[in-house]
Amino acid sequence: MALKGLGVVIRDCHGQVIAALSQKVQMPISVEAAEALAAYRAIVFAKELCIFKVVVEGDCLRVIQALKAKERCNTLYGNIIEDMRNQSLSLQSCQFQHVHWDGNKLVHALARRAVLSAGFNVWVEELPSELEVVF
Repeated sequence: MALKGLGVVIRDCHGQVIAALSQKVQMPISVEAAEALAAYRAIVFAKELCIFKVVVEGDCLRVIQALKAKERCNTLYGNIIEDMRNQSLSLQSCQFQHVHWDGNKLVHALARRAVLSAGFNVWVEELPSELEVVF
C-alpha cells in the first residue's frame, strides 16, 4: 500500500483553530475509507484533548451519510464507521456534517504535509506559518 496523509483540525465554536494534526498512514482501499479514517482520528484526537462536544465535518458525502444512518454500514470502510460510532458514545454530543471541499482546505494541506514529514505532528493553538495562509 502507498503512504498517504490524514489531516485533522479542531476548532472552537468561533472557527478558531485549537489544535491540528497530520499523520502518515498506509492508504486504504478507497477515498471513502481514507475519509472515514480521518473522521475517526478526529474523534479520537478530540477525546485526547478532553473535548467532548464535537462536530465532525467531512467533504465525502457518502461517509457523512453512513455516519448519520441508523443501520449498520456494509461497505469496505464499514468497520471504521462502526468504530467511530462506538467512540462517539463517550462524547457529550457528536454531530456529523457534510462540507464542500473548499471548507476543508486546511485539512487537505495537513494531509499533504503528513506525506512529506516524519509521520505524525500535532500543533496546539498555533499552526506552522506555511499553513496559516490556508484558512
